[in-house]
Amino acid sequence: MSVQKTAIPLISSQIKHGAAVLARAFFGDPFFTFVLPDASKRARVLPWLFGKTLRYGHRYGKVYTTPALDGVMMWLGPTNTSLEMLGTLLTGLFLLPLRLSMHELQRSLLLSGFANKLHQRSVIGRHWYLCGLGVEPAQQGQGIGRALLQPILAQADREALVCYLETNNEKNLPFYERNGFKVLDHGQASQISPHIWTMLRATG
Repeated sequence: MSVQKTAIPLISSQIKHGAAVLARAFFGDPFFTFVLPDASKRARVLPWLFGKTLRYGHRYGKVYTTPALDGVMMWLGPTNTSLEMLGTLLTGLFLLPLRLSMHELQRSLLLSGFANKLHQRSVIGRHWYLCGLGVEPAQQGQGIGRALLQPILAQADREALVCYLETNNEKNLPFYERNGFKVLDHGQASQISPHIWTMLRATG
């Protein structure tokens, strides 16, 4: 594996850069195009949102990047696999409603609530939850995503724990399947909302 395809922990001084990478990677994701259909507003909100999310992950989970900072991955687990109130307060995530219109907030809560229900019924007990994995659009398909996954997948195998994720992008399914995940469930929060797939990787 080359240096560029090695996963290393993201340090706090890299959070702003990491958030920008994720904002570009997820700019066209069905979740965010549904919640924030206006592209200019989406471009403003996503770097802020991912910055707060990475601060949460840096404090309560595991966040990895590469030496070139061209990809970012965030996990929660194995005991705390959902956002906790204290953490959202300390990292500023609680301010998200102030960044959204009422309509945008309702759509966000609709999708997030449905995803949480799928999570709760799909996996019980200790596990690793992949909250987000994004690679610079121009660098995708070069093995960066696979490299980012390896540290926690290896740790999960050592701990005999399953790994869980959700995606709203059907194009992501083959990538995760190549890395040991299998589709567990799927559905829509409403007739007009994007589809969501849940995936599980059994312990190796």
